[in-house]
Amino acid sequence: HADLSAPGTARPQPTAAPAPPARRPARRREGARTRAAWLALALALLAVSAGLRFSALAPDALTNDLGIQFNLSRMTARGAVPLIDFEHGWNAGAWYVGALLYALAGGSATVWAFLREHLFGTFLTGAALLAAGWRLRLPGPWLVGTALAFLWLVKVPHGKYALPALWLLTLLPVGRTGRGWPALALRAGAAAVTFWSHVELALVLTAGVALFDLVGARHVPLRTRLARAGAGPVGLVAALLAQAGVFAALGLPPGELVRQLLADPSRVDVQFHFGYPLLAPPDLRTLLYPASLVLPFVPALWRRLRDPTRLVALLHLSQALIAIRRTDPSHVAAAGTLLALLAVLAAFDLRSARAPDHAVPRDPLARAAAAALGAAWFTAAVAVGFRVEALAAAGGLTLLCLAGVAAGRRGDATWASLGALAAAAGLVAVGLGGHVAGQARASQEQAVEQEVAAVLRRPLDRCVGDDRRVWVVPYPLGLYDALDITNPTPFVMFWYPFRSEHARVVALMDAGAIPAILQFGDWPTSWAGLEDHLAARYQPCATVTLPEDGRTVTVWVGTRNPTAR
Repeated sequence: HADLSAPGTARPQPTAAPAPPARRPARRREGARTRAAWLALALALLAVSAGLRFSALAPDALTNDLGIQFNLSRMTARGAVPLIDFEHGWNAGAWYVGALLYALAGGSATVWAFLREHLFGTFLTGAALLAAGWRLRLPGPWLVGTALAFLWLVKVPHGKYALPALWLLTLLPVGRTGRGWPALALRAGAAAVTFWSHVELALVLTAGVALFDLVGARHVPLRTRLARAGAGPVGLVAALLAQAGVFAALGLPPGELVRQLLADPSRVDVQFHFGYPLLAPPDLRTLLYPASLVLPFVPALWRRLRDPTRLVALLHLSQALIAIRRTDPSHVAAAGTLLALLAVLAAFDLRSARAPDHAVPRDPLARAAAAALGAAWFTAAVAVGFRVEALAAAGGLTLLCLAGVAAGRRGDATWASLGALAAAAGLVAVGLGGHVAGQARASQEQAVEQEVAAVLRRPLDRCVGDDRRVWVVPYPLGLYDALDITNPTPFVMFWYPFRSEHARVVALMDAGAIPAILQFGDWPTSWAGLEDHLAARYQPCATVTLPEDGRTVTVWVGTRNPTAR
């Protein structure tokens, strides 16, 4: 700092306050137009991405969940009164949305699926997140970055998962709607409306908002926070009572309604797919998702996040149960619809955050102990959430995340935070290594076929001699090249429609056109009924057990084949 009292130092002269710019209003309008242009560009990216996904349905598309939902939407459009879903938590209101889409699609299943999955799914979710960014006054380039991150990190299965984004947009703690009675009314209203559409999402999102009101909102009196936390449950109860009244008027007793909505044992899905692939994730979302749940609650990060970002983090955490109980990539994607906006808002907050000074331990041993504690906390949270095979895992994960919030009340817990961040980086690195190793193993399919061929070559040569016509059932098809054999049939696939080809297969057997069959593992399901014909016309010549996985390979030769041994 210069000593202004020293000789030769010029003293600053008082100056008048600067006059406001002459065209300040014009510049404001120009800034608003610029942001609007950036927003339009971001929305255009979403629209183009959604439009490029328009495709005709596969022939069997309407034989699974999509077909059930399409037909129930069609029934609703034709006047049926729906109630509760077949297994996924849908409530009556969702079928009216599906009926609206059916009407907009003109009854076309392909157009209906596009509207449901990409217009009311991808585009609506992305647009709601961009609108949230707009309300939070994100600069234009950050809005485009949000759209790009959304298209890269998020895959919305269908319109049901637009609900978290719509909740966020509705309940952002900014402006007049973020305080006073509008905040209470919006919480109750969002819970009530969602309950009419989807029971389970209404429950978990209400829990996420209540957690925000209790532990995430700053500078809000305790009494106000408690009132806001209770508004969502009040909305749920009001929706249940309203629905009970409506259906009672239609002849359905309230007790039966409650049983179907909340207590029907037939609706309890007991086939949970626990066992999250932490060490060998199949894709980017699965790799990043576990860390994304815990990282916002690292004390040094949590203290720098603004309230809206905290709301996103807690809504994101509230959906963890979706990915915990169903660990396939589609459910992980469904649970991570807020991931892109959370990453963008957190980066924006950290870019300009300034935390107060705080003391840090000077003793190297104390620092090491704190870092180890932070790493242990992060590891425990991920392990409880994704290694405990029970629905209580979501509760344990939430409690451990809130423990990070409690640890940050008195300061950044700098070294503990660094330990947690290092553990998160280690988890991602190990997962990435496992993914690469898994893909490398998968890419060695031809090498595996060569190894199998080396085991089979001598027994096969003994069984078939010079006649290299051998039918491989059902796989791997690379054995044809590896063993220098040819397929004497036109059949290489054995899906369910193969049942219609049984008569042709038997005719080829009787004609001697299939001298030998190489059975790799079990017979396909679609072969049911052919085994009797096989036993009457063929005999096993050689059976080999593969050392790497214990599967057996059997060489069957026709009983009239003179080379049979």
